[in-house]
Amino acid sequence: MVANGRLGKLASRHIALVVGIILVVAMIPLVVIRIIPSDALDKWQLKEASLALLSNDAGVDHPSNVTIVSLPDAWNKTHPGFGGVGEYRFNISLTSDTLADRVLYIPRVSNRCTIMVNGVPLADVASGDSASWRWNRPLYLRIPPEKLHPGDNEITISVTGVANSRAGLSETFFGPQDSLYHAYRFRWFLQVDLLWIANLTVIVLAIPLLFSWLRDPAGSVHYGLFGAGSILFGLRNFHGFFDFLPLPVEYWWPLVSASLGWSLGFIYVFLLRFSDCRWHRFEAALAIFNIVGSIALFVVPTRQFMAFSPWVWYVPQLLIGLFCVGVFTHRTISKPTLHRVILLIGVLGQLGPAVHDVLWIGGVGSFSSVLWMALSFPVTLILTSVLLADDMARTRAALSSMNKVLEARVAAARQDLEMVYESRRVAEREAIGVEERLQLMRDMHDGVGTRLSLLLSGLTRGEISANEVEHAVRASLEELHLLLDARGPSTTTLIDALANFRYRLGPRLTAVGVETRWDIGSGAEYLTLSAEATLHVLRIIQECITNAVRHGQARVVTLKLVCPDKTKQDDKQETSKSSCVIMVVDDGVGLENATAATKGSGRGLQNIKARADALGGTFSLYSNAAGTVARLTL
Repeated sequence: MVANGRLGKLASRHIALVVGIILVVAMIPLVVIRIIPSDALDKWQLKEASLALLSNDAGVDHPSNVTIVSLPDAWNKTHPGFGGVGEYRFNISLTSDTLADRVLYIPRVSNRCTIMVNGVPLADVASGDSASWRWNRPLYLRIPPEKLHPGDNEITISVTGVANSRAGLSETFFGPQDSLYHAYRFRWFLQVDLLWIANLTVIVLAIPLLFSWLRDPAGSVHYGLFGAGSILFGLRNFHGFFDFLPLPVEYWWPLVSASLGWSLGFIYVFLLRFSDCRWHRFEAALAIFNIVGSIALFVVPTRQFMAFSPWVWYVPQLLIGLFCVGVFTHRTISKPTLHRVILLIGVLGQLGPAVHDVLWIGGVGSFSSVLWMALSFPVTLILTSVLLADDMARTRAALSSMNKVLEARVAAARQDLEMVYESRRVAEREAIGVEERLQLMRDMHDGVGTRLSLLLSGLTRGEISANEVEHAVRASLEELHLLLDARGPSTTTLIDALANFRYRLGPRLTAVGVETRWDIGSGAEYLTLSAEATLHVLRIIQECITNAVRHGQARVVTLKLVCPDKTKQDDKQETSKSSCVIMVVDDGVGLENATAATKGSGRGLQNIKARADALGGTFSLYSNAAGTVARLTL
């Protein structure tokens, strides 16, 4: 209940704010009208003129006799259906001291006009069918003193207008420059300068709305609709500034009218969607109405177009707009949000100017009245731009907050992953350590353990001599050293293991008169094997050297290690396919004179071949001119 009460108070405040601002906006035209100098100009106003109508329409008979008319003279009211030239004649009496500094000021003249003073053309403001229409620009013309004379002077204003085109002549003022120039400049500011500013403001402010839609078509479709309608509205309002019409009148006026309908159509759909009303049938009907209506505007003849377009085009557009504004207002009152309230202020502020302009187009109201909708529309666009800026600010704030949350989550996830990885690394190290210990235990059991067990058994039975004991102990130590060389912490590559092996084996062979030579290729330093594979290689080399010395009676034993040089190869795939070759070459008696073990029938060679198979390599034994060669290919 408390929450509902707060919402009710908030809605009441929003509604009161909306009503207050609408009243302020509605008062602006009245204030502007009040400050336009009028009473001070009454003594310079030419209130009556003799009018002669010269019709250019053969189908309509308009008398050409002269009548007295009061200004302003709107042809839609006083001469409905007339199209042609209306000659307004004013008789002005001047004294010799009032000839200088005379100006003619006309707030509105539509469509084209020619000024003559005492029968002499003074200014040809526009000429030809493609000339600019002065319907929205005041006329201020300085009259040279030599064109005037003391006594009666005749000023003729010839107005050319199309039938039903809201042609005519507004109040006309003739007097000193100082008295009329201020009124003219203020009128020019309202109808020309301020309209330029308003149109440019609309276009500039609407561009970010379109860019917002282009970057986010699904999420910013509301702003895209409003931006498209606003830009089209701003562009079409420049039609009053053309010095020469870019198209003939029969095409130009329908284009201007149709562009207004399409610009308002985009804005109407925006209001409905901003109200969370997605009425696809209504939107389709509105699009069909604009399409059919636009085609009809171009098809209907100019006379009928100017007569009926206010009622069959502008009034329906106004009624559709009132309906959409009503829907938006109801939605704002029923479910008020700050954005809707702000936008409603601008939308309702356009109702007065829109109704005023439609009535003026229909011939109701003052002929010289200023059109307000184009001037007041930037207010709505400014409010919409404020909403977009607020949306962007809120989005950025939400994204910043979300980024912080995501960064915290990523940091926590990274920490969790580090913990998982660390625990996995610990487990892997423990598993590797366990596996290495098990492998070491198997190697100790199968090698040193077996030898020591046989030695102990022989000693127990007394079946082994001292030399055999010494030989068995030495073999066990050699096996132990091989295990240490293969699995020691200083053994990183095969070269490291061979260095330790050479350090132990070299002195022993030298002591029995055997020379050892080591030929290590340049690519061998990159050869890295597992501990188990290294042990197999060391055992094969030890067995080959032992066979060469014991059975081949060699005096010189050479160990060659040839591997591909990785620094000289660019293709990693080719490098991976290259193999390393380990050769033990001796100068012994050769395979033909060697014992059975050396020839290949002994258990030692069988063990070597088994180890080579375990390494995935090949082993061969042959003799050549260099001696006996034991070759291991990895």
